[in-house]
Amino acid sequence: MKNSVTIQDIANALHLSRNTVSKALNGKHVPIKTRNAVINTAIEMGYKGYKIVATVDVTQGHKRIILLSSRLLMNIKYYIYVLSGIEESFSTYDIDLIQFNLTNLDSFSKFKNYLSNNKVDGIICIEFFEPNYIAELLTLDYPLIFLDFPIINLSLKGKYDIILPESQNVVKNFCIDMIKEKQCYSFGFVGDYMHCRSFYERFTGMREALFLSGLPVDLQYSILNDDSMPYGVPKELAKEIKKLPALPDCFVAANDTIAISLLDALKSLKIRVPKDIKVIGFDNIAATKSTNPPLSTFNIDKTFLGKRLTTMMLERIANPMQTNQIIYISSKLILRSST
Repeated sequence: MKNSVTIQDIANALHLSRNTVSKALNGKHVPIKTRNAVINTAIEMGYKGYKIVATVDVTQGHKRIILLSSRLLMNIKYYIYVLSGIEESFSTYDIDLIQFNLTNLDSFSKFKNYLSNNKVDGIICIEFFEPNYIAELLTLDYPLIFLDFPIINLSLKGKYDIILPESQNVVKNFCIDMIKEKQCYSFGFVGDYMHCRSFYERFTGMREALFLSGLPVDLQYSILNDDSMPYGVPKELAKEIKKLPALPDCFVAANDTIAISLLDALKSLKIRVPKDIKVIGFDNIAATKSTNPPLSTFNIDKTFLGKRLTTMMLERIANPMQTNQIIYISSKLILRSST
């Protein structure tokens, strides 16, 4: 066939609408069987965009993707929505999703054995922050997508991209507004800021706001224990609050789970929120609406985050040598009674 073949010609050959054929050729949602029929017919007829069509076919064909984590994600409310977005996207494509939880060196060895014995097209890493494992994982030469990333000093090379919730700027802007509008002149961070990149960026956003406002960055108001501390246990947080020389005007918690525990700890110490101290979390999990008082936080569209992880994975599989990317998904301030 000549290069004058049109979308309508393909539609006529398959007894489909022109709109359906156009969607299939442009990677939009159509049933898998329909998409494959359109792509195969376009290639056979010599459609002018056959090179693009071939790329779409590679991206949309059957894939086996591993979801890799060091924790049981379904036990963490935040990730339930992220996983929902991933599964919703994968149902659009012909993709098998296999979940692996890695908790120690032995399980990592078993994981590598699985990779060597099975065809895997790519790996999505969620709540996976062990630097040594990541460095070794990159040497295995699989397309990788990370939701968040560790604070790492290694020079890493490999086929990977990172997606993150916007953290630093939104926390910075919130703190600056609190300084200007609520006369909050001291801030404390609660959480292990070295746990992951997003926690670190929330910490640096608070610190930058103080610096830009000409206020001292005084970490004596913060609780920065490493992850071995049970931040989710109010009684333990209350012990740490008692150790502080004084309360800050506002606590910035690394996430909502810590912030909710913090509210309970402050209540047990008869410290009033927001009258005595203000508290803000991050993630906007469902429980933030029913705390006492309702918790101010930052919303991230967690389902969209899961969907974007999927499209990034498919893009990386289709173009494994593309430049590594770091993509931020916007966050939105949700003001409630705790501030």
